[in-house]
Amino acid sequence: MPSRDYRIWLSDTAYIVVDFIMVRGQIVSFIVRLMLLESGGAEVNVARYDAAHGVPHLDVLGKRHDLLAKTWYFDARMDAVLSRAVDDFKAHYEAYIRNYLQN
Repeated sequence: MPSRDYRIWLSDTAYIVVDFIMVRGQIVSFIVRLMLLESGGAEVNVARYDAAHGVPHLDVLGKRHDLLAKTWYFDARMDAVLSRAVDDFKAHYEAYIRNYLQN
């Protein structure tokens, strides 16, 4: 099972981690995490798209309240949600980070 992972830097303190597994040319598992480098060097997960429960979904996290929201993509293909995740985080990372820090 070929797996692939890489980072996409969005700013000096924010980046996306993309990790997925392919079988016969199809994505069967993935995680796309929006990460924040806090002062002091700690790396924290702000939000993530993944397929950990067998169904693609988005988890939005808060600094104090952990899981703030979960959005399921029941009828979506894995590759489509993976692409959506990267596009969403690229376009809205500042809002996700603001939300994380406030909650």
